[in-house]
Amino acid sequence: MAHWFHRNPLKASIVLSFDLGIQATTPLARKICNETRDARAALMQLLPDPGNEVTTIQNATENYLSLLEGFIVAPQGSSQASSPPPQLEATPEGEMSMEEGGAMNEPSGGFDGESKLRHAFRIKWSNTLISKLVEQNDLVFEKISILYNVALWYTKHAAKLAGSKQEVEEDEAKEVHRALRTAAGIFKHIEESLVPQLKEEGVAISDLDTRILSAYTLQCTAEAQEVTLARAIELEHSASLISALAHETARLFQKARDSLKSIEDPAVTKWSLYFNLKFAFYLSYAHCYNCKVLLSKEKCGEAIRSVKESDTFYEKCKIVCEEYAKAKGPGTIAKPEQHLFFRRFGPEVKRTLEKVERENSFIFYQKIPEEVPELELKATYGLASPQEFAPTGLNQNWTPQIYDGFHMSANSAPAQKDENVTPIKEKDIKPTDKDPKNNSGCVVS
Repeated sequence: MAHWFHRNPLKASIVLSFDLGIQATTPLARKICNETRDARAALMQLLPDPGNEVTTIQNATENYLSLLEGFIVAPQGSSQASSPPPQLEATPEGEMSMEEGGAMNEPSGGFDGESKLRHAFRIKWSNTLISKLVEQNDLVFEKISILYNVALWYTKHAAKLAGSKQEVEEDEAKEVHRALRTAAGIFKHIEESLVPQLKEEGVAISDLDTRILSAYTLQCTAEAQEVTLARAIELEHSASLISALAHETARLFQKARDSLKSIEDPAVTKWSLYFNLKFAFYLSYAHCYNCKVLLSKEKCGEAIRSVKESDTFYEKCKIVCEEYAKAKGPGTIAKPEQHLFFRRFGPEVKRTLEKVERENSFIFYQKIPEEVPELELKATYGLASPQEFAPTGLNQNWTPQIYDGFHMSANSAPAQKDENVTPIKEKDIKPTDKDPKNNSGCVVS
């Protein structure tokens, strides 16, 4: 089975040693720096393999982020804390919570404000789309970049599960759906809660761009909904439900495409074309199944117009697939036109058109309208949404005693090496070359 999903590459960075030299004045302070360095290295080693278990990635992520949190916020009861980070305010009970707009309470393991360590290191990361690097003296930027890679891992894990076998079991399909919703939730959290905390201005057109983050969130949500739609088709749910779900899925891909429209950089062209071909394909699906709904209501003329619109979008999708294949850009290339789900649908559109035209010529004799019949705007159920991200709390090893063991001074900071960023070598997502044996050609159903 050919690749059904487009995947952009993981972000790469310099090695972050967390070495503060003589500024870490106690053995415990130096020890937690080493623990944080090792936790980061362990997570970065796991992320290039989409075949790793979800629990392995979850545990490694939580371990690193909980240790990193102590470099961003100061533990409760510690001295020398800086002012509170942006978007945080005290509740009447004295706890810290996000202001309206952040939408999420800070996890347990409280803090007394911004850590004096937050700006101690120069962080450097690549982007998923463009070649330029982004550098900031802010460990919130490190947190964002790590979460970016974790979200991308979930998308690649979903693609591997969906494409590496001839038949995907129901539990595996659920895991694909869950992984995509988890990724969408992480991207949404980055955009809404973390990027606003950055103090340095980001470079133009980077992974910190809200348009790019929005596109990622919408892509993951739309692909999760593809799983729901595939199951509805395979289980032969009502044509009206399938049409509505396909329409909603098309709209999500359209929104993802539109979020990139104002970015004038050829690096986003291929990704945008992927959104466009998925939009055209699912709009074709929506009109084809709407034709079946209209025929069941004896509106044969409208049914013919609807399926003709389906055929138009299917042909348009084939053209966009060719443009996508020729376009230059980063990422794992999708090949939907080689997928059985895609190949079977074209003949289905033709057969449906022949059927309704035959019915109209023998029975209904209805005029074919010029206007395309409207599609259902909202499915009754089955719509996907981002899984809310639960922020990681402060690691229990971060005590006021350890935090107070750091004495920050610009003159005593160790010099940082100007390292090159080497692209991450990812393990291939090898799709099976065998078609599924079910009726629809859907794999994740």
